[in-house]
Amino acid sequence: MGYTFFDHTGDIAVELSAPTAEGLFATAALAFAEAVSDTKNVEPRVTREIRATGDDFPDTLNRFITELLVIFDEDRLLLPYVAIHELGEHSVVATASGEKYDPERHEGRTELKAVTYHGLKAERSPEGWRATVVFDV
Repeated sequence: MGYTFFDHTGDIAVELSAPTAEGLFATAALAFAEAVSDTKNVEPRVTREIRATGDDFPDTLNRFITELLVIFDEDRLLLPYVAIHELGEHSVVATASGEKYDPERHEGRTELKAVTYHGLKAERSPEGWRATVVFDV
């Protein structure tokens, strides 16, 4: 299970991998939070339910991460810890935990504007699940 960031024509892209589809979504949440801030000091103090629906599996992943971005933008919550409760090709229900971003405790990294559809991939691989997601900065 993991993620690797790489530059993508002025944006930030991340390659995700996990043994399960649920793990892929959890890894995506962690990678999103790590793009925004160092998460080593983030504690699971608050919990939010995350629901997203999409046209297909990659779209559902995109909309899931977009929900995390909206929560961060509106409430300044970093939510790197995710438990997936329901997951299908067209929907996901999860619980995400974390805490309010505090620049005194959390190193700021990148201001993300959007989760793009450019280069978006999410699919089963021989090793489990893989995805590519690009963030607009």
